[in-house]
Amino acid sequence: MTACKVKWSESREVWYTRPYLGRTPAGKPIQPYREFPTAKTEEEAQELANIWAANLTADGRVRSALLADLLDDYTAMRLRKGASPNSIRSYKTFTGYVRKYLPTANARDMRALDFIRFEDRLLMPKEEKGQGLCQNSVRNVHDFIRGAYKFFVKAGICEFNPMYDVDKPVLETHEALALNIGDFRTLDEQLKPLLKPKVLNKRTWRAACNAFSAWLALRTGMRVSEVCAARPGEVFRGAAKYIHVGGTVIEEKGKKPWRRDVTKGRKCRNIAITDSDIETIDAFMALRAQFCGKLPANAPIVTVDGSYLRPRSVSRAFTTFAGKVEMPEGFTFHDLRHTHATWLLTHGVDLKTVSERLGHADEATTLRIYAHVLPGRDAYAASIFEQAAMQATASIEEVLQ
Repeated sequence: MTACKVKWSESREVWYTRPYLGRTPAGKPIQPYREFPTAKTEEEAQELANIWAANLTADGRVRSALLADLLDDYTAMRLRKGASPNSIRSYKTFTGYVRKYLPTANARDMRALDFIRFEDRLLMPKEEKGQGLCQNSVRNVHDFIRGAYKFFVKAGICEFNPMYDVDKPVLETHEALALNIGDFRTLDEQLKPLLKPKVLNKRTWRAACNAFSAWLALRTGMRVSEVCAARPGEVFRGAAKYIHVGGTVIEEKGKKPWRRDVTKGRKCRNIAITDSDIETIDAFMALRAQFCGKLPANAPIVTVDGSYLRPRSVSRAFTTFAGKVEMPEGFTFHDLRHTHATWLLTHGVDLKTVSERLGHADEATTLRIYAHVLPGRDAYAASIFEQAAMQATASIEEVLQ
């Protein structure tokens, strides 16, 4: 990589660099100049300069670079800036699609039509030599490449972002599953015995952990990774009873699951709970002490040996359990969260409170997912139409009256 220390221009008020690349055959120094007007800090400007310099040829011109290789660099940069391992795993998968279908693509030569065809290939069924992805998955690939190109333009590698001229794939909306009263009663009846095993051993304790995880998600709307990350010290029993949600469990291949002290939405939150909830939590903690003995204060609530459980394992265990107790077809652990939100909204809790309780980025996210369950809207429409229909069919005498 070419060394290129950024400097600050007092006159132009911008970070810039001018690396020395040697001399031409005529003896003239080769010193290409590049400004980084979008950089807000020296650190950001230096990172952009390093990427730019790494793609310079000996004569000071930016060479064409393989798109897949640049996406690898972009992913590494996002990791350094704190992107979650789960996001990084997705970025690497998306880059794999580029390597598969655009193996020789130069980032500087790509046009909107190239990416339109690429995304179409991702949507094609595998039997037609496509990737067979759904609209939502292709939308994620689109957003990733669009963001990468924005960075490439800032770094001076590419002159423009071709993704601006590519229409975003339309997101497919799937109605969230929520339990009805009968299914809720069935689930509650099946979970309670698991929380009070007659014989405590490794098998029944693991079943109790999975059952408690499901119970907590249903009562609070927490995500499975948040449930797995919860610690005893984050349950508050004072005048204000609540669970502080301040972390999530991350799974990485070849590593033990670990807690990241930030949630998926990057918003810590407090979820109010009741006296009855506290009693269930305390009873589970007593059972934990009986099986695990004394654990460190920062050990998770749900644990087998003091370490964090894998969210995927907890989620899969619930799917198996739901099938055995005849929950609605396709009902998953995440649908416990949907049930919590749906019941709150249908019983009159305001949208802002539900959004904060779920930890959504904003109320628009909650509205997009749960608009169909908001009470009163459709009933009001029906009553208005009925009034209009009655007026249209009324006799003249009735109208005059």
